[in-house]
Amino acid sequence: MKRVATSSRKRIEPNLTRVCKASSSSVRYAASMSLQEFNSNRSPVKEFYAGKTVFLTGGSGFLGKLFIEKLIKCGVKEIMLLLRAKKGFSPEDRLKTLLKKEAVFVNYQQQPELYLSRLRVIEGDVSKPGLAIGNDDLDYVVKNTNIIFHSAADVRFDESMKESVETNVRGTEHLLKIAERCAGLEVFVHVSSAFSQCVHESVEEKFYTPIVDPLVLIKLIENEQRLDDFEAIARKIVDPWPNTYAFTKALAEEVVRRYRSKLPIAIVRPSIVTSTYSDPIPGWTDNFYGFNGVVMGAGTGVLRIFHIHDEYKANIIPADIVINGTLVVACHAANHPHEENVFNCTMDENFTTWGDIRNDCMMLKGVVAAKKSLWIPTYNTTRYHFIASFLQIFYHLLPAIFFDLVMRVRGEKPQVLRLYRKVHRFSDVLRFFTNNQFKFATKRMRHVLDGMGIVDRYLFPCDMRSVVWAKFGVNHIRGCRTYLLDEPWETNEEALKIHRRRLIIHWCMLGAIYSMYVLVALRMLAAAGVPDLRTFLGCTAFA
Repeated sequence: MKRVATSSRKRIEPNLTRVCKASSSSVRYAASMSLQEFNSNRSPVKEFYAGKTVFLTGGSGFLGKLFIEKLIKCGVKEIMLLLRAKKGFSPEDRLKTLLKKEAVFVNYQQQPELYLSRLRVIEGDVSKPGLAIGNDDLDYVVKNTNIIFHSAADVRFDESMKESVETNVRGTEHLLKIAERCAGLEVFVHVSSAFSQCVHESVEEKFYTPIVDPLVLIKLIENEQRLDDFEAIARKIVDPWPNTYAFTKALAEEVVRRYRSKLPIAIVRPSIVTSTYSDPIPGWTDNFYGFNGVVMGAGTGVLRIFHIHDEYKANIIPADIVINGTLVVACHAANHPHEENVFNCTMDENFTTWGDIRNDCMMLKGVVAAKKSLWIPTYNTTRYHFIASFLQIFYHLLPAIFFDLVMRVRGEKPQVLRLYRKVHRFSDVLRFFTNNQFKFATKRMRHVLDGMGIVDRYLFPCDMRSVVWAKFGVNHIRGCRTYLLDEPWETNEEALKIHRRRLIIHWCMLGAIYSMYVLVALRMLAAAGVPDLRTFLGCTAFA
């Protein structure tokens, strides 16, 4: 897996200040395409969804929100959302809050009825037997569903085997059983992960046979009484997969494969999903997971050393590429149900490296800043784990102790050290994906993309060859700042003033530290009997 990549990224040399400032006074960009413009165009993919009823799991998640926005644009008759009550809020209340809160629903403020009239809540829980759907709702789903998008998953890498299997494997099986009863079903689409098969150096667009029978594992978990002992054994079962998430996604794919003869199915395997490239708005995201966490950690001065191979491919992909690609391949799979419809949705045809991304992001220092930052961005990388662990003492641990002491003096609750514990856990989780090299075949995906008409390419942009990585970097930084830190673009100048003050303090502190190092070195030399440095230099100058 240790193969060096040569970047094939599309490079531009943007004037970053102009790109970030001139386009808009706000990062809440206008939608890349208005609803009126979208509706004025006719295309085979859009017409495939028009008037259809879609059952969607994971609708409250990152990809789920994007599915909702795009499907409503496509003119679906209804989207049935599988939602559960959470933290005292009913599924209906959660949906209303979601629609009002998220900027990705670009037409909601002006046309709320457009969304409310096409969204129907189906109360349930993908981790429960039968998805915990009531009889009346289940009858409605079975009678009306035309298309199923299964995007719900437990994405926590450190989750227990029991909970991962219940959600990712058993939940998939029970949804397939429901799909089998849907007389009007045209396609079942399972959103998997490119890393479900990360035990292979080269991942083809095909089904792989897992080392464990998923149905046997489901029964074992349901009947196991001594779960603590089971979890200890589970660590050996998961190996060589890096975590329970990737392992259970592989098992879920096997469950889907077994329904190929019964249902028209498709599997989409995206790599590390990150913020949107342009559709419906550039740079939108709603979580700190994965790549977003690295960028925000570095941008706010929290993540200062990271174990990573800079020359390796950065297996990230914009979320809108994934959504549009999934909608396109679902249409293809419905029309070609007898093909092995497994698609790797990755950036292999137009990749960048972790080092390139690092350079693009660090070029934005002094152009984009965040008020909610610990310090100035200082992001260092190393390919050696032991060096990263050693430098964490100086880059993370000692500054955390210093900042916590300052907070104690100010009468505030210390929390920086606790923050760094989370950062280090997060870094440990990502290490497998940033320090191993993978090759994902995309021949089948390329075949579908090449078969798209001009209008479909315009309405459903999903070709990674069109992505300009430097442009993506600018949109991503701005989007993370706005949607994750909740800092409007209007506050950027104020944040830059804070950044410049911290920069001066930073250089003064470095000057003081290095001066101290020099003084200590001189004292050690003097103690060892070495002549005074000025005398030593004078003597050697005239030797």
